[in-house]
Amino acid sequence: MSRVGVEALLTSGRTLKQGRAMELGKLGPEYLKEVAICEMDKVTLEALGLDEGDPVCVETLHGSVLVTSKIDRRAEPGIVFIPCGPYANAVTGSDTENTGMPDFKGVSAQIFGAKGEKVLNVKELLKQIMEGA
Repeated sequence: MSRVGVEALLTSGRTLKQGRAMELGKLGPEYLKEVAICEMDKVTLEALGLDEGDPVCVETLHGSVLVTSKIDRRAEPGIVFIPCGPYANAVTGSDTENTGMPDFKGVSAQIFGAKGEKVLNVKELLKQIMEGA
């Protein structure tokens, strides 16, 4: 994995495709395809020396996760998006600051290229989280 990273603000939210895939089952390949991604602008992806579809490691103060890179032509440089789900949860905090809702917007993150690394499926990711690996 490359240790040359790009600083970004991470945001998360629901997507239509993520919601549809969730209805088919959170352990299926459709759900994995829709939530194990990090959307970013083309400039950010090029700064990492990656092609769309290459894995990236997203690191925050709360954790790190490997996801598949995806270009969003509407994205702004320095802003990345991971759809709500276990991959976003791995890098966002659980503190609600007495609001009842964790902060899913504007989380400081570092994005690293991870060519050759494997993006875990949902079961593998949850096992890794539960084991504290």
